[in-house]
Amino acid sequence: MSNQETLLMKTQNEKNVHSQTYIGVDVGKATLDAHRFPDQASRQFANTSEGWKEFLLWLKDDPPKLVLCEATGGYEKNFVIALANADVPFRVINPARVRDFAKSYGTLAKTDKLDAKILAKFAAERQFEPQKMQDETQQKLKELIGWRRQLVKAKTTHRNQLEHASYKTVVKGTKALIEQIDKQIEMVETELNQLIESDPQLSNLNDILLSIPGIGQEVARTLIVELPELGRGDPAKLCSLAGVVPLNCDSGLFRGKRRIYGGRGTLRTVLYRAALSAVKCVKADNVFKQLYLRITATKPHKVGMVASYIKCSSSPMLS
Repeated sequence: MSNQETLLMKTQNEKNVHSQTYIGVDVGKATLDAHRFPDQASRQFANTSEGWKEFLLWLKDDPPKLVLCEATGGYEKNFVIALANADVPFRVINPARVRDFAKSYGTLAKTDKLDAKILAKFAAERQFEPQKMQDETQQKLKELIGWRRQLVKAKTTHRNQLEHASYKTVVKGTKALIEQIDKQIEMVETELNQLIESDPQLSNLNDILLSIPGIGQEVARTLIVELPELGRGDPAKLCSLAGVVPLNCDSGLFRGKRRIYGGRGTLRTVLYRAALSAVKCVKADNVFKQLYLRITATKPHKVGMVASYIKCSSSPMLS
């Protein structure tokens, strides 16, 4: 293919991208700042059910190929549900990726309107695939897992306080709080188990996970909720999503150490616990421990742990 033909194809592709509509939405607690690409139209809506209806009406004039917004700690949740119910293609993205994209264009300022504009441009350039909405069971599981995590954290805080408490009222009150938290955790775990058992696919996946050395009920639940791609993704992608792929750090003649980072932090945490349990138990004899011992015979402990991470994430049973 000649250079002229290549240039012609590139120009045509750019025209196709620019002929399609993309919308970036900066989601706040009270408002939605929307920007439309390529006509650069902007509007602000209330982050309420009435505001979502107005936003959907605005889309009818020029239906978008994608609506892109950032994860904002939950403020985007109901807005995204409204988009899914209206069959509007959408994607929720990590804010760090949007910031990096903005910096690549030399944009250092940050306002709601500017963020919406950056999101729309990012969507047009990257051509993201629309995201599928989690079903009702997955949504409930995710919320319950998050609540359980907060309860465990609160319990740890109160137990630490109890170690140093001496005044009778404080000791009694703290013990009562811990007791109440234990009851809440028990209730949450019961509901989590019921939800998983009520879904044949999730129940089967849960049984498979529990059959893997080192994985207990808590780790299995977290993997089911935080990694919905389990059971239908390729092993390399699963490892990347879990943030356990050693990444290069090389430049010229320099060869840096490979390190794992990125991905979904919660997954990496629970996989560490699972791997540690599988390889450090004195009586254990499994593929993970054998792999760990073989690697740590010549390499550091962390290298063996990462190898165990990857072995677990890429298990044929999970792909």
